[in-house]
Amino acid sequence: MGHPKDRSGLTRRQLVLGAAGGALGLSAAGVLAGCENTTEPIGVSGGGISGPASKLVVQRPVGPGGLPLPRPDNAVTWAITPDNPPIKDGRPPEKGPLNVYNYANYIDPVTVKKFEKQFGTKVQIATYNSSDEAIAKLSAGAVGFDVIIGLSANNICNLIAQKLVQPLNHSYLPNLAKNIWPELQDPFYDRGSRFTVPYVVWMDGIGWRNDHVQEDIAGMDVPWDIFWHSQAYRGRVGLLDDKRDALSMPMQRSAMHSGVRPDLNTEDAAIINAAGQALSQLNGICNIKVTITDFQTLPEAKTVLHHAWSGDLLAGAIYYMPKGTPSSVLSFWGPDQNGVVQNDLLIIGRSAKNPVLAHEFLNFFLDERNAYANFVNYNGYVPPQKNVDAELLIKQGLIPKSLAGAVVRPDQFAANQELLQLSIEGERRWDDAWSKFKAG
Repeated sequence: MGHPKDRSGLTRRQLVLGAAGGALGLSAAGVLAGCENTTEPIGVSGGGISGPASKLVVQRPVGPGGLPLPRPDNAVTWAITPDNPPIKDGRPPEKGPLNVYNYANYIDPVTVKKFEKQFGTKVQIATYNSSDEAIAKLSAGAVGFDVIIGLSANNICNLIAQKLVQPLNHSYLPNLAKNIWPELQDPFYDRGSRFTVPYVVWMDGIGWRNDHVQEDIAGMDVPWDIFWHSQAYRGRVGLLDDKRDALSMPMQRSAMHSGVRPDLNTEDAAIINAAGQALSQLNGICNIKVTITDFQTLPEAKTVLHHAWSGDLLAGAIYYMPKGTPSSVLSFWGPDQNGVVQNDLLIIGRSAKNPVLAHEFLNFFLDERNAYANFVNYNGYVPPQKNVDAELLIKQGLIPKSLAGAVVRPDQFAANQELLQLSIEGERRWDDAWSKFKAG
């Protein structure tokens, strides 16, 4: 994500999903040992099963080197192997400098300087523009990074398969248990947080100008229906320019009408194509604009209804309101369950030269004060801190009550879904449906 004050086109949310399948050509040799204790409920995962027994299970797609693709019902505990152990307890921090790899403008420079002062070191930040780029440069090994910021659960198979990350020693990370939501202390994609800790969270939903849109969107039985009844706002309706987020929206709508839980990581061609066809209807209904600039166009009323990332609504309220326009004209709705909720990660690189200092950096940004400062002063996306919630942000005067729904709650994270890595074939099907929709 570009900093809300300095958007230059693509957000990190759009870019982070580009790595799916990027390392699927890896040999399984030396890779399968990177996973242990994989939860495989009977009838769910059929990896490696052949013959008559294969008819008794639903076969799951696999990731790089045959590694399992983590899912809430197929949780993974990544192995800690002898050739890649965690650092020992009780070591002093190295002098640095600490080398950090991050999306451009995705961390507050002032908060980073506070870390430098506290630990008497320097932080050198190199940037990347997509997860594909990040993983390619990490795997090339030309430059070693101590800390990697901004990749997500969508990338973890590639990171593990290519042996790009080192396991964490939690004795250096007391703020994980102290401050972070329990739901993200032991996530399905990395049981025990062996290799990752969370950075920020957000959800997909609907943003709108409540002084222009007359409907009570949050009160609708199926709020997603508003896009298919938006003729009155023709030309001022937006859809996120991200294939996974966009195509999952009509999937959620259909599931809400049917009263079922959707699989937003489906590889079923019929479901994916139906979602693309549903989006195509919006061209005639409202001449929908495919864009990622809702953080600015909604505050300026250039759009009045937008498929949106919650963090962009918060950033719009904090940074982008025109002079004289109160942020209370912005509203946001996101589903309590069966929608999309995501998080980014903080990771220590396998080749880290300053691993103790890297742990201190992670723990520093898991601290409540530092995470809050990083969010409100620069980043714009909420950290999953136990004491940072909508009530606090409203009380601090940062956001209006109409945006309370844009602050993700822990129960929403547990009840919703992440958009995760797909197989090569699954990725192709989503690409095809998205291309057909964008072609009109």
